[in-house]
Amino acid sequence: MIPKGIELFENATYDSLAKGDYDVGFCSSLSSLFVENQKNIATRQETTMSLLGKLRRAAEKLTGTHIYRELPPGLDFASDIQAALPHFRARVIFDVGANVGQSASLMSARFPESEIYSFEPSADTYQQLQRNVQQYDRVHCIQLALGASKKIAQMALDGSSDRSFLIDESTQESPKDVSSESVQVDTLDSFCSAKKIDRINFLKIDTEGGDLDVLKGAAMLLKEHRVDIVEVEAGMNPNNERHVPFETLKAFLESNKYYLFGIYEQVKEWPTRSPNLRRTNPIFLSQATIEQNRS
Repeated sequence: MIPKGIELFENATYDSLAKGDYDVGFCSSLSSLFVENQKNIATRQETTMSLLGKLRRAAEKLTGTHIYRELPPGLDFASDIQAALPHFRARVIFDVGANVGQSASLMSARFPESEIYSFEPSADTYQQLQRNVQQYDRVHCIQLALGASKKIAQMALDGSSDRSFLIDESTQESPKDVSSESVQVDTLDSFCSAKKIDRINFLKIDTEGGDLDVLKGAAMLLKEHRVDIVEVEAGMNPNNERHVPFETLKAFLESNKYYLFGIYEQVKEWPTRSPNLRRTNPIFLSQATIEQNRS
């Protein structure tokens, strides 16, 4: 609440003062009172901030976590995109390798106005995907694999559903003691042409080693920069034979003028319990998207 004298002083006009409607000494006192009141407000704010800081540090120590006013870059891709790309709108999202809908659910929450196309070729996993995203009207499930060419291929069902991968029969033998199923493979260029989808705003790829083939199947879309943002899953050391090396994906995307924006979901080399990185999810921006969002 503003003290009455302060309110009187704040409402006084220069004209009134010039006319002598207020005693000069009285106005001087009011001025001093106003300054002192502002100092008191600042002191109270500093005390409050100090108390909040102590509470934050106590909560962090108790829970073993860090509390941020704003998330640092690299922790949450959606926050980073919203902060760095003010003109970007995620109207169409492709979730390639959707598994049981983890990414579709996240994308629906972070980009609620987007149309999300979730691709999952494995029959059992596809049924789980449908059940898990049925609450989202804007998520469209497609039982289809995406690759470098249209064909029928074998998918290795290697344990948990998130580890299934397409077998490259030209270079790979079918893994021993691992079941497989036949799946239909299409290319992104062909699918988008057939469905009359002119632009993909966010392309997320997580195919356990098939990411480069998916990109090759989007040659025209990438060449014409009709994909704004690309997220891939990249291997980060030569001992990781499952995922496409980061350097390979980076070189391919840079040849199409897509450049690194950030590196997310950094996973250590868990099979050998080593401290070095096994894989990450790097995100790349098209040159056109970069130009549209220069500050």
